[in-house]
Amino acid sequence: MIILIRHGETIWNREGRFQGRLNSPLTQKGKNQAKENGKKLKNIVSKDIKIFSSPLGRAKETAYIISDELGISRERIIFDNRIIEFDYGIFEGKRKIDVINSKEFKDREANKWYYKIENGESYEIVSHRVKSFLESIKDEDEVMIIAHEMVNRTIRGLYCNYSKDKTLTLRQPNHTIFTLHDGEEKILH
Repeated sequence: MIILIRHGETIWNREGRFQGRLNSPLTQKGKNQAKENGKKLKNIVSKDIKIFSSPLGRAKETAYIISDELGISRERIIFDNRIIEFDYGIFEGKRKIDVINSKEFKDREANKWYYKIENGESYEIVSHRVKSFLESIKDEDEVMIIAHEMVNRTIRGLYCNYSKDKTLTLRQPNHTIFTLHDGEEKILH
């Protein structure tokens, strides 16, 4: 089983900015979301669970808060670059409202899976690295992944064998945990 978590809310989430590979610290609400997610998992996960996290600060901080809540050593967290967030290239740090009328943004929206943002990535590129990551953990019994909305969207799409179009519609609020098991996903309440 895979437990899929998105990092807690950040300042840039609140401001509507593209984060990508840049980092923005967790808000107090984001820290509370991570703590609450840890509490939700307390009686569900074993102490032997393998924990993987994106190495970006917002995911790392979320992973630390959750592992502390579960009583699992932070040293057991495995930071993997294959689950680092989508690279938004020239959009990183910019507010979404300021770029939605640009040619580059419109071109991307017209071909979202394959369009490679200038100095960034496409979902196709992300899917290759995520596929490699999923292949490397396929024999694990219990895995927790703490990453980002775009990466988690791709993980869910690949794991559940969703079409590219469906994958692109998937959302994951910062406080929502998904479980992936036997080719299906469920929200953990």
